[in-house]
Amino acid sequence: MNHPKETPRRYKWPWYALAALLLFITLTIIAMRIAVNRERQERDYNAPLPNSAPGR
Repeated sequence: MNHPKETPRRYKWPWYALAALLLFITLTIIAMRIAVNRERQERDYNAPLPNSAPGR
């Protein structure tokens, strides 16, 4: 049954799981950057002009 020269079995699924995890993290970072950029542009668009003081 157990031969001393038998090599241990190498599974491929951990590599697929690692690749999926890295892809998920990368896509999450990209999506968050897009969302933050969009929010920042919207906030800057709605910001008051620098020379317009209220009451003048």
